[in-house]
Amino acid sequence: MASISTIKPYMCRLFLFVLIQAVVTLGDEKAVVMFEAAFQGECADGNPCHHNCYDLHDGTFECSCNEGYTLANNGYSCLENVKNYSNNGKTSEEQHDDDMTLISASHVQGVRSYSPESLSRIREGYHTDQGDGLHNVEIDFASNLVDGIDVGEKYQGIHKPQVNYENSKPTSQAPSDPEVDQLFQPMNTVTITTPPSPRFVTCKELECESGGACIPDPSTEGVKCSCPLGRGGTYCETAVELKYPQFIGSSYLALPVLRDAHKAMQISLEFRPESPDGILLYSGEHADLQGDFAAVTLNKGFVDFRFDCGMGMGVLRSDRSVVLRSWNLITIYRDRWDAWLQLNNGKQIQGRSKGLFSRITFRQNLYLGGSPNVSLIEERIGCQQGFMGCVRRLEINTRKYDFRSGSRGDAVEGADVGECSSDVCNKVKCQHGGQCVAASPDHGICLCPLGYIGDRCERAVELVVPFFNGSSYLEYSGLGSSALSFIELLMVFKPKKPDGVLFYNGYKIDGTGDFMAVNLVDGFVEFRFDLGTGPAIVRSKEPVDMDEWHTLFISRTGRDGSLEVDTQPRVESMSQGAFTQLSLPLNLYIGGVSDLQDVAEKARITASFSGCIQKVIINNKPLKLVEDALSGANIINCDHQCVDKPCQNGGSCVPKVDFYTCHCLLGFAGSNCQQEVTEMIAEPMFSGNSYLYYLDDNIMRRVRGNTFNIQLRLRAYSPDALVMWAGVEEMAPSSDFLALGIKDGYLELRYNLGSGEVLISHNSSRIDDGRWHSVRVLRNEQEGSLVIDDSPVETGASAGSLKQLNVNNGLYLGGMKDIVHNTLNKYQRGFVGCLSNVTLSTDLHIRLVTHAALGVNVQPCV
Repeated sequence: MASISTIKPYMCRLFLFVLIQAVVTLGDEKAVVMFEAAFQGECADGNPCHHNCYDLHDGTFECSCNEGYTLANNGYSCLENVKNYSNNGKTSEEQHDDDMTLISASHVQGVRSYSPESLSRIREGYHTDQGDGLHNVEIDFASNLVDGIDVGEKYQGIHKPQVNYENSKPTSQAPSDPEVDQLFQPMNTVTITTPPSPRFVTCKELECESGGACIPDPSTEGVKCSCPLGRGGTYCETAVELKYPQFIGSSYLALPVLRDAHKAMQISLEFRPESPDGILLYSGEHADLQGDFAAVTLNKGFVDFRFDCGMGMGVLRSDRSVVLRSWNLITIYRDRWDAWLQLNNGKQIQGRSKGLFSRITFRQNLYLGGSPNVSLIEERIGCQQGFMGCVRRLEINTRKYDFRSGSRGDAVEGADVGECSSDVCNKVKCQHGGQCVAASPDHGICLCPLGYIGDRCERAVELVVPFFNGSSYLEYSGLGSSALSFIELLMVFKPKKPDGVLFYNGYKIDGTGDFMAVNLVDGFVEFRFDLGTGPAIVRSKEPVDMDEWHTLFISRTGRDGSLEVDTQPRVESMSQGAFTQLSLPLNLYIGGVSDLQDVAEKARITASFSGCIQKVIINNKPLKLVEDALSGANIINCDHQCVDKPCQNGGSCVPKVDFYTCHCLLGFAGSNCQQEVTEMIAEPMFSGNSYLYYLDDNIMRRVRGNTFNIQLRLRAYSPDALVMWAGVEEMAPSSDFLALGIKDGYLELRYNLGSGEVLISHNSSRIDDGRWHSVRVLRNEQEGSLVIDDSPVETGASAGSLKQLNVNNGLYLGGMKDIVHNTLNKYQRGFVGCLSNVTLSTDLHIRLVTHAALGVNVQPCV
């Protein structure tokens, strides 16, 4: 017995919830009431139980006693059973076996028997002294109802007792009976367990759906439907998506035959048992396990590993018992004859099989949780029943099993397998369109739509620099056929964990076919792509540091792929087979995927990314991480200065790794756009990330058409820049455009009227000398000319017969947004210098600032 000092701390935090079980026989009319006591805390914290302890997963645990003992009323002591003989000469246990039929309940730990005299007191009606009015329990024996639940015709004709906690006075004047008084002690919760499903006596009354089979049901002495894999419910009418399989003792899940495990194998299994006995895992050479086999079972709470290489069985048993209703981890390693086993953090138990043979031949499926024919294997595995409980992970020789069936998973077949996480979202209420999903068999989380954060998606937030928490993702339109032969990808990211997917685009939802993936694996960056005949794997030379910003650049042309990470050496690899094109019709994912089980197996993606992603550029086109997203989940802001909105007066903050740059609207300047520009800007200055944008029809009709004439003065300080651009919204190689730029210090004119591009360079003198120069550009149909100051005229002509310039995206001076993408990589940055005296068609003098529809980072020339 535990000392008073040991028990007292637990009694201070004990609360009782009593599970009432109304039980009456027609013989002695004996009532049995069962109860359980729950303690706050967990078994692992140290518990007051004299014998057994079970975690309940709601922050409490309960106690039970071994055979021959009964749980005392304090909830933790175990009292040895005493044989009390009644008038018919039977013990209370014998009377219970003869006369009692119990309504099923879970977690029943103690049983008390009440004499016929006590029962008569109950049947006459008894009211306790509790006055809080918590509950009114009715056991209606005349109509077979216990609080409205039909318990069968066995109780017909017996008078209905009532227990009413609202009244404080007894309705009968009979003297108090201690047994009855103790039965109705004050309690916090009163529950009657409802039978789980209708009872069917014969298979004629039961029609199973979806391939289910009618079989005997020992628990009801009737029949029930045995449902095939992926179905559940009374009639197998419900679809079941398996992620964490749940077994009921008559279930089993068949997985493919073990490969490359004949000589050595390592098993890692996480499970939550509800019973101390059952089949966890087995496979062998023959269906009856005669000869070679390996099996993992529960035997009176201990884990047994049995294996036979053909000449004699080896048996290993864990040094401790499993913790019921809690997650347990069993690890087994076998190398030929030798094996060791470890349960949770217990001792490693070693063992050895008999004979000279050292290999196990596996020809049967790998069975999890049970068997299609337990009696056939019972003798060999020493177990008579299937597993009762849940499994959340099985890994054998580095293969992590997916319990789904079909092309998505590993399951071959099964029966009566449920989903352990099916009810975890019942009490999780997500707001603003958030969706609850099972993060584990015990815990549901809300996947919040973009713009909302919090445990229940209750808070709105403006996203600036996305942070991914390991259950997040952003979804975009897929690359489709745009990456058939060539793709370039640049990403700027800061990881918090060494594993997680950064980028994924696939071909089919079942994970087959082409794919492209960028993944962190143990801190290394991996670029994988498959063109249909085998993946290429490009892995960085060194791992990246956590909580630091990194830049990766990926390029793929045909079967050749390359990867550059920061300043590490460039690495290359080539895909297998002869195919050279990559087709990616599915949606593209950044930072995670909506379901890890839907990605290609060869992509080796095991987790979503944890950390920040600041920039993604695909084929020179920046991806607007928030604005371009089709959907996303669980995205919050990274810890970055832009989140605090440092740019004033409508300026936009552009992240630059740990720092930022403000793009200021017209009329404002300064590092944070804090300075108002009050002077008239006749000669604007551009800084390389500046531009002026014009949409006025008077301007655009002088740009479009058969002719173009512009005169301007410029002062340049950089050798490469875009000075002027007119084009279309979505540029293609054959799209119309006209551009004036600087290349290696020399001014050039480019244009395409739709039938071919012309380049006219003025190579007689450099223009990036910081001095003012006069420039004139003329185009008449296909003919073009370029003049600088008093230098000779440079001329050229576009190919083909087309004569008109058809552009629809306005006129840009000094640069433009997304220069590399929108100019098809012709120019990398904007103009650094000043412009003045811009005139179109000799008659329209453009007031550079006041005529502009938009201006960014423009200041007066100095």
